[in-house]
Amino acid sequence: MVHYSNSILAGLAAAFLAVLALGTLWTNDEAARITSISIGYSITYLFYFVALWIASRVPESPHFKKVVVLAAISFRFLAFTLPSSLSDDYLRYQWEAQTLSEGLNPYRTSPAQLADPDHRIPGYDFSAVYGPVLESAHWLTYQTGLPMKTSASLAEALLLLLAWRQRWPIWRWMILAWSPLSVYEYWMNGHSDSWIMLLLFSAFLTKGSTTWIWLAFATLTKWWPLLLVPLWISQRFSAPGLLAYAVLLSGCLLLMPISEWITKIRFTTGFLGGWQNNAFLYRFLTDKMQAIGISVFTSATLPFLKLGLAESILCFLTVFLAFSANIHLWYLGWLLPFLAASRWGPLPWLLPMALLPLAYDSMIGWRLSGSWQEDELMRVWIWSGVVVFAGYRFFSKRNG
Repeated sequence: MVHYSNSILAGLAAAFLAVLALGTLWTNDEAARITSISIGYSITYLFYFVALWIASRVPESPHFKKVVVLAAISFRFLAFTLPSSLSDDYLRYQWEAQTLSEGLNPYRTSPAQLADPDHRIPGYDFSAVYGPVLESAHWLTYQTGLPMKTSASLAEALLLLLAWRQRWPIWRWMILAWSPLSVYEYWMNGHSDSWIMLLLFSAFLTKGSTTWIWLAFATLTKWWPLLLVPLWISQRFSAPGLLAYAVLLSGCLLLMPISEWITKIRFTTGFLGGWQNNAFLYRFLTDKMQAIGISVFTSATLPFLKLGLAESILCFLTVFLAFSANIHLWYLGWLLPFLAASRWGPLPWLLPMALLPLAYDSMIGWRLSGSWQEDELMRVWIWSGVVVFAGYRFFSKRNG
């Protein structure tokens, strides 16, 4: 195994690239293309898991690291050249950036209000809900004339560089670098959640006032890091940093009246109840306020569990996502840098990342008819597999 590890790893990388490219062959059939890409997406996890297993068991060498790095770069360059076949979110980013460029406030206008003819824009009837940091990133990308997914790709590349500087064992860096989720969601589909991963991981790595500033930037990207404040107070307390955090967040209130921010908050908590997409434990609740209450309770309880910061963040995100009514696959990417930094084995979290691409079947109806219909049986099989495997791992570790 040691002698042939470089060749095996190169073969796995080649197979990954081949499957990634094959999804684009169905150019004239929307349903076939989406099905092909989503199945291939899950298949690439087989190569990913085997590669992680090999990397965690063979001695590191310069040649081995070179194969890992070159493969990670190749995955991303190929994915960037492919169309965003599994998402229309880039249309939303582009619309908001264009609105800003025209001197309009995207927080106060929607595509419907401006009579935009492209009804594929997600949230067609709603004004912007992302934080100003993300809006600024989209605007800068739009100004360059580059594809909108350039912003997400840049953030994920910076995250990889930041992780490389931690001098982890190479297999831990591969959790990020060879992750099919990162390749497909941030480099092919262009989802902007790579920004919150980068900023929150920067906050995780720093201390003093600096960590709070990074946490503020993460919160001004998407709003849920606000629930990590109790954890940061218990493990990264800094009076000047906490003041800086409060000032940065309060500054964003100047962008619109308080009443409009309340509307935004109500809308963004919709992913904790409202519409449902790939829901896991939310199906056992009766109201979205229960999901919000569970998330707040988890936030307040974690400081008392005496876990490491990476493990605490993993616990919070696990509960937060498990009780969300709307689990988009790219949300699971929030876990990746903390899985790499944690002392815990990553497999129970990587399994849903491997299975959920199969739930992209809803995109077929959305693209062909504008309707979003989920295969409930598919979701039951996916989440049942996750529960059984995670439970087995948990109890086998305890008994061992």
